[in-house]
Amino acid sequence: MKNEVLVEGMKCTGCASTVQEKFEEIKGVESVEVNLESKKVIVESEKEINKETFKFALSGTKYSVVD
Repeated sequence: MKNEVLVEGMKCTGCASTVQEKFEEIKGVESVEVNLESKKVIVESEKEINKETFKFALSGTKYSVVD
């Protein structure tokens, strides 16, 4: 399943790497592709993941999921 998430706060490749690592920790995630310019993150997973799960994965960071 393909999940598209818009993430605010990413400014560099280090930021993108952190977001990617946090999303890869979510159970069922198969791959994560971060586009720094568009702020979009494409997450391939076994099943649909709700936005609250993505928000929780970024809690404690300076990044946030846009509704």
